[in-house]
Amino acid sequence: AALALIGWALDTQAPVESDVQKLVPSSLPALRDLQQLQKVSGVGGEVNVVVEAENAASPAVVAWMTDYQSRVLRRLKYNPQRGCRGSDLCPAFSLPDLFTTPASVSSQERVDALLDAVPPYLTQNVIAPDRKTATLAFGLRLMSLDRQFAVLRVMQSELNPPAGVRARLAGLPVLTAAANDRLASPLRRWLALLASLFVVGLVLLLSFRSWRRALIPLVPIALATGWSALIVFVTRIPLNPLSVVLGTLVVAIATEFSVLLSERYRREREDGLVPAAALRATYKSTGAAVMASGTTAIAGFAVLVLSEIRMLRDFGLVTVIDLGVALVGVLLVLPAVLMLAEPDAMRRRVARFRRKPLPGNSLS
Repeated sequence: AALALIGWALDTQAPVESDVQKLVPSSLPALRDLQQLQKVSGVGGEVNVVVEAENAASPAVVAWMTDYQSRVLRRLKYNPQRGCRGSDLCPAFSLPDLFTTPASVSSQERVDALLDAVPPYLTQNVIAPDRKTATLAFGLRLMSLDRQFAVLRVMQSELNPPAGVRARLAGLPVLTAAANDRLASPLRRWLALLASLFVVGLVLLLSFRSWRRALIPLVPIALATGWSALIVFVTRIPLNPLSVVLGTLVVAIATEFSVLLSERYRREREDGLVPAAALRATYKSTGAAVMASGTTAIAGFAVLVLSEIRMLRDFGLVTVIDLGVALVGVLLVLPAVLMLAEPDAMRRRVARFRRKPLPGNSLS
């Protein structure tokens, strides 16, 4: 139990690798194309700020977009002399770029006249035909999703549009960075693990209509999640967006093993066998089947360890560890739990507790 507690605590410190350049082979054509794009243009992706207003081309809205762009680039230390190669974020073609002088946005008439004069193939990329939606684009360099999320948080923190104007971040980088942040969050991982244990316990309780039959299989399951987290931390295997949620997989598979063995033991006890004999009969029959099923599942995932894609390789390695610990945990811990949960054993412990003298009541 102590090792499981240590594992749960250390699981929050396990590193999560989210840099796509490290998770896939460097020879992958798609990655090489993306790196070549960044080498030529200075960026590997784009994030947009979508601005919505009754008139997104009003001088006030354009002025706010220009100010917002300047503030964000200043906070992220963008240097115009070094361009996109010197910063995580750089400006891309947007609505304010059409207005090169303060005079061009001095009045609504000047703004409308300039937009009417610009060819549609240019304006359609930065403002909708009804002029109620405009975009402010930024180029993003290739980086880990953690670092990308930090950049997007800076952008989000500077979003303070004037009254009547709505602004939001949009684009695939926004979705992927936010999803990775939720997956990698230690608190969310804890909550997901606790939720899976709670749901499993609730399902068992509804199925068996017995607290004792529902809780017995949960003990080795809960311990296995902590042990596997401890082993992964000690071996320094980095987690990734695939392997970071494997705790729920351990719960699911260990539940199957634990329920099969505990219910077979109950049947053997109902047939009149004493606890020791019931355990031997359980593990001789169902235990062998559980061992075979668990071993084949581990062998199947072990194939992923041979993959040249690091994300799949690490996922396979973590899965093998988790499933192996779950299998061993159930096979070794469940017998002790079953013995401790025997009515006679529980009555003996209660009786010993009642006979134990209270402090200060012993005769001198």
